Amino acid sequence: MNLVRITPRWAKRLVRTVLPRRTVESVHERAARKDYIPWMVSRENPLVLRFERDVLGRKPRLHRLVVHLTDHCNLNCKGCTHFSNIAKPSFADPVQFADEFGRLSRIFSGITEIYLLGGEPLLHPRVTEFLEIARRCLPGSRINLMSNGVLVPRMPEEFWRAMRDNDIWLVCDLYPIGLKVDEIEALARAHGVQLEWTDERGEFFKLPIDPKGSQDATASFQGCGGLNNCPILRDGRLYPCAYAAYSDLLIERFGLPALEPTEADSISIGGESAPWEIFDFLCRPVPWCRFCDVDHVSTYAWARSDRTLAEWTCEPDPDKPADGV
Repeated sequence: MNLVRITPRWAKRLVRTVLPRRTVESVHERAARKDYIPWMVSRENPLVLRFERDVLGRKPRLHRLVVHLTDHCNLNCKGCTHFSNIAKPSFADPVQFADEFGRLSRIFSGITEIYLLGGEPLLHPRVTEFLEIARRCLPGSRINLMSNGVLVPRMPEEFWRAMRDNDIWLVCDLYPIGLKVDEIEALARAHGVQLEWTDERGEFFKLPIDPKGSQDATASFQGCGGLNNCPILRDGRLYPCAYAAYSDLLIERFGLPALEPTEADSISIGGESAPWEIFDFLCRPVPWCRFCDVDHVSTYAWARSDRTLAEWTCEPDPDKPADGV
């Protein structure tokens, strides 16, 4: 939808009055090119963003951020988009986490929602420390601990107290695995913890990876807005999605060096880049986008993984001869 077209006339007149002419022209140029802000990065009208940036001089606000507390998982879901079913045990470091979240609090004016996940975050023996750090650094954010629910009934009192005291939401996936839904709801209610269930996860989507990298990066990025595009923090760098951030897990398992991300596929939060430079980076395609085949997105029933490459890659076209034939 063209946001310039749907903006009220009075708002357009106000913008022309307060913004430099070149800025107004730039907004129209962006709209004409359908150069939009992906919804996981920002949900603000581009005109409002431009006003906050050029007139008010505010720092950008990030809509969503995802951070792994663990890379591995206690489930084995087919085609996991974070590659957790093929990841070796890996645990985030609370000291590094505190440093990075401190930087984020200085880069962005705020982050609307944060997801602490994995993998399965409840596998981390120091999970409560991350809850306290995240809340201390970003007091205005909705912070979600996202779990598959299996370990929730076994969590100690310390966990529930940290969830409640730091106002952390427990978000549980409704996989078809016989979860103890009533018990989990009773525990959350008894401890004063806000609980939210996802929609039933009986069906997954597959955004296939093209190992040859023959896709159009811009088209892939634009088509990925509601699928896999979600800013993710890993080792002091922000990536546009989990595919780019964790492709090394796929490379290690299947030997696909072509999928190795470059520095151009992420941006450091270490101080070299200005806040709006970081925000703008997340709003553009990266070279790794050429590996995503958005034209062949499909769905499949949830199932246990057999850990084969075909769970993530493009299916061969039966009407097209194999290479060399």
